[in-house]
Amino acid sequence: MEAVVCVGDAGINGLATVRSLGRRGVRVHVVALQGSPQIASLSRYCASETRVADLGALYDALRALQANAAHRALLLIDNDKMLKALAPHAGELERSFWIVEPLARATQFMDKTFQVQAAAEAGIAVPRTWLPDSWDQIAAIGAQTRERLLAKPSPARFPVGTNPSFKAIVAASAGELERQLRALVASPADVLVQEYIDGDESCHYGSVCYRARNRDACFVLSTRKVRQTSLEVGIMAVGRVVDAPEVRRMTVRLVERLDYHGVIHVEFKRSPRDGKYYFIEWNARPPYFHSLGWKAGFDAAYFAYCDHVAPDELSSVRLRHDAEHCWINLQEDLKRLLRSPRLALRRSTWAPYLRSLEWAVFALDDPKPWLRSMQQLAAWLGISAARAARKRTTRAFQPRVLTAR
Repeated sequence: MEAVVCVGDAGINGLATVRSLGRRGVRVHVVALQGSPQIASLSRYCASETRVADLGALYDALRALQANAAHRALLLIDNDKMLKALAPHAGELERSFWIVEPLARATQFMDKTFQVQAAAEAGIAVPRTWLPDSWDQIAAIGAQTRERLLAKPSPARFPVGTNPSFKAIVAASAGELERQLRALVASPADVLVQEYIDGDESCHYGSVCYRARNRDACFVLSTRKVRQTSLEVGIMAVGRVVDAPEVRRMTVRLVERLDYHGVIHVEFKRSPRDGKYYFIEWNARPPYFHSLGWKAGFDAAYFAYCDHVAPDELSSVRLRHDAEHCWINLQEDLKRLLRSPRLALRRSTWAPYLRSLEWAVFALDDPKPWLRSMQQLAAWLGISAARAARKRTTRAFQPRVLTAR
């Protein structure tokens, strides 16, 4: 069987899929946007590649690929924008491909309001949530809670594929939240507001799950962030496998209630105050760090392949929940350390680098993606250094105001 992987801009997610299947002898074809900085197509395990001008051309490109294929291919999509673009064509694509992601329900599964409701119905604790329509309603939130508040772009106003002016902000009060939002959005209806669950990066837990279509099998691995790209909200820069049975049980309850099949990543935050795991969100696709599971026996791309080609192979899967290796995205971790230089002085910062590791990009048998990612990092460092120099120059030439004593 051939596999077709639709890859987003970063490509780390797709790279893991390409390597997983390519190392097992599966011929992998990558589909990506022209001009995207993705690195998956540079892999030695990428047999061929198609570049499309924009998301609107993606469906036609996939139809052309399958029309020329000798056998039905496995289709894996690693990012939300492509899922959203292909969702209206789910029926047609399902007749041509074995589709891993729940494409027909992609828009519903991406809706944060639906996610919060589904988690609550599955018996999972969720932060109190508001969808304000006016600034008065934002102010009224302050009378309902004294907790810090987290605001995200509203899924109704900013569906997947759009570009809101912010990803998430945290405020100490409703008044501070209003001040920040007025500079970012035209209307409070543009945001979803939740109580912020306190706790540092170590309180961020997650699960990666594959629920099979052709066998009664559900595999769940629990993970924890060690360091993320920013202090309060951000993507994983360093993570590890942890044995968190409650996280796994909650994930199983959720996917069973949703009748979900395929790969899903669910994120939780454990409150130091009451010890509960609170639902944050899910991604109806593999997370970009899904190679974290390899050393623990969890390989989502391979599970999907077996599910559609050799379901009996799934019976031999044995996960290691006691595997304590770390996963490191070196590029993002170095960026975080540059933003927070004091971290570099702590011994604990470097402890993950001394453990058994799974690198996000680096691989001895497949060096080209890592070399390209280092070029991208060097370009980012150059831009950051130039920006910092301009700020210093601007401050140096600002007129000083002298006050009489």
